[in-house]
Amino acid sequence: MTQPAELQLRFPLPFWTPDTPDLGCFVRQDHEFRPDYNFFLWMEPAPWELTPSGPVFLPHQTYFRVKCGEAAFYQRCGVHMVDYPSSVTTVIGRPPDWMLGGDFPPSPSDWVKFPPQSGPKDYWFAGHHRNPSTPNWQTDAAVGHSYDIYDNGTLSTVGFDDTGGDRDFDDLVLEVAVVYRRHYFVGFEPPPVEAASIETFERDILPQYLAAEDRRPPTATT
Repeated sequence: MTQPAELQLRFPLPFWTPDTPDLGCFVRQDHEFRPDYNFFLWMEPAPWELTPSGPVFLPHQTYFRVKCGEAAFYQRCGVHMVDYPSSVTTVIGRPPDWMLGGDFPPSPSDWVKFPPQSGPKDYWFAGHHRNPSTPNWQTDAAVGHSYDIYDNGTLSTVGFDDTGGDRDFDDLVLEVAVVYRRHYFVGFEPPPVEAASIETFERDILPQYLAAEDRRPPTATT
């Protein structure tokens, strides 16, 4: 799985973030797995908090992966990051930013991540399946999820049911982690250094530094 070049250019990253979600310690389960919709789309919203002036979206980063799958059919899931607010019509027919799974039985994948975001986003997951004996992909029949709270984010376990025949929601199982990010600084402004301090360093400290043989390379000879 690779990130499209246009997505890399759209979100240049000045800071490194982990390849796996740094959620911290488990706090509690918000709710156990439950069916959500008889539909193939599921949405994870960006985190937010309510302030006296209204809701404020939090800086965050979204990770996702295939956890497992128990299906006779091939399974895949298109993943979309779109601006808030959005609806199913926003993503239906839209090329996904990522595609998990494909023309093979479901199997675990590595974690994939979007770049950190500071504004409101919606993350949509579109489940599809294909009978290996037929050429066309079909939309899944139903989806559900569980929701866990961690010190530094949340983890949703999302299960798709492909045809809706058994309602087991284990044909393709994803994990979607939303990690809180923080603004350590905005831009870089070095603190002021007084001219007298620089003069003291050059007069008293720099000669000692240069005189220390273990701090200097050997003198070149000709």
